[in-house]
This record gives sequence, C-alpha cells and structure tokens, in this order.
Amino acid sequence: MKLKSSLNKCKKSFMLGQTEENSLDYNWTERLRKTLYYGKHPKTDRPSIAVTDIAVEFFAKSGPVDLRMIDKDFAASVSRKACISPCSMMLGMLYIERLRHRNPDYLQQISSSDLFLISMMLSSKYMYDEGEEDEVYNDEWAVSAKMETDEVNQLEAQFLTAIVSTA
Repeated sequence: MKLKSSLNKCKKSFMLGQTEENSLDYNWTERLRKTLYYGKHPKTDRPSIAVTDIAVEFFAKSGPVDLRMIDKDFAASVSRKACISPCSMMLGMLYIERLRHRNPDYLQQISSSDLFLISMMLSSKYMYDEGEEDEVYNDEWAVSAKMETDEVNQLEAQFLTAIVSTA
C-alpha cells in the first residue's frame, strides 16, 4: 500500500510539474499540447491548424513538385470532412517515413495531395475501422477529396503495394 501511495505522489508531482527535474518537461509538454491540441480539453478530435500546417509542409516535401501539390485548404477540408484525428495524421506521416526508406521511387510518382489523402485514409482505417460501427469507406473519402471512388481505390492499392515492397 505504501508503494502505491508513493507512486501516486510521484505521478501527481510530475503531472503538476512540482519537482525541479520535471517542471521543464512538464512545461514543454503543456506548451505542445496547447499548441497542437487546442489546450487541455479539446472540443473536437480533429487536428488543430498548427497540426494541419505541419502536415501540409511535411507532405509538400514528400512528393514531386511537378504534380498536384497539397495546400492548407485541401488538407483542412479533407481533415474536416473525413474527421481525421491528430493520431491518424501522425500515423499517416509515419507511413510516409517508412516509404522514404523502403520505396522512395513511389514518392516520386504520386502527388503530395494524393499521398496525404491515401495515407490519412489508411491510418484512419488502421486506427478506427473495427468493421462494426465506425467503418471507413473509400467512397466517403473520395467525396471528401472530390475524387472518384475508383481513383481512391486505385491509389489505395498502389500505396499498399508500395509500402510492403522495397524499391
């Protein structure tokens, strides 16, 4: 019982930033949370403007310049319509990092806006599609991006092939 009490005290002091060692980490964590997630208790589960800006910059650097470039309006619109969570956005970015190492040729063949759409769709499927209630449908993603469902299906198949193969 004493051990549990001591652990709770340590956890509480860390969370409150009351120790000198942890106050810097706590303050930094709080600052990031406020910047990226609308403060302590977000009213929405969608990414903030700051997270969307980071994603746009990340995806713009990931695809070739001569193809359809992602912009903030497209990313914000798709994020809002498809209800992309910050966690899905981060996972989608991890997928792109994996592609950079395993199959960089693929990243030169797809536009940054298509790359954003497909990586967000697949990360949302991985995170939330249980096949029961919150299913992720390609036709809904196509509508959110103003594309045809067949085109989204083709982009998905190409992305999955690229991420599991090596160049």
